[in-house]
Amino acid sequence: MYSEMIFINGFVHCDPHPGNVLVRKRPDTGKAEVVLLDHGLYQVLTEEFRLDYCHLWQSLIWTDMKKIKKYSQRLGAGDLYPLFACMLTARSWNSVNRGISHVPVTASEDLEIRDNAANYLPQISQLLSHVPRQMLLIFKTNDLLRGIEAALGTRASASSFLNMSRCCIRALAQHKKKNTSSSFRRTQISFSEAFSLWQIDLHELILRVKGLRLARWVLALLCRLLPAPH
Repeated sequence: MYSEMIFINGFVHCDPHPGNVLVRKRPDTGKAEVVLLDHGLYQVLTEEFRLDYCHLWQSLIWTDMKKIKKYSQRLGAGDLYPLFACMLTARSWNSVNRGISHVPVTASEDLEIRDNAANYLPQISQLLSHVPRQMLLIFKTNDLLRGIEAALGTRASASSFLNMSRCCIRALAQHKKKNTSSSFRRTQISFSEAFSLWQIDLHELILRVKGLRLARWVLALLCRLLPAPH
């Protein structure tokens, strides 16, 4: 939902604390529905910011370090782009280099980030004074969403990153199609978009298959280690 708002629509509800998120059963279908409450704090993202932010998150998810630097600097981070990437993802620079979608969050990493936050206060203050004002509310929104993810035990899950990547691909494709008058070029962009989305679907399927294999392996190991009840 937030990936749609940020990357595609550029119109973001910036106060998603748990009290503003209602989960209810739809009266017509009986299915679960997530409802956002309290619409007093929104941020409208400029197209330039939104597209740079899309590129940056794509680079972070797929560990493209050159583009992480490029798009962090386009968003005002300057030479502090490693700190910017760490603040945006709430991950260590080591995890950013290794791939935030591949490396799970650990308690020691969280402790390292908290310790470093105190040590880098001057640099953080300098960075916040240089990024666009839109970025400040995005930081706030990301922190609130991260708190919900931590409470639900879904922080830094592969599915979250894949859904973000899908929205980034759609947003960038929409922008390219809007800025070309060639039908052939629009068709090329649509095929490229479909292929990229298919690659993500395939990657997600592989992760699920690996997860099932791991679960079966653990179950088989437990069956061997634990005696059968008499």
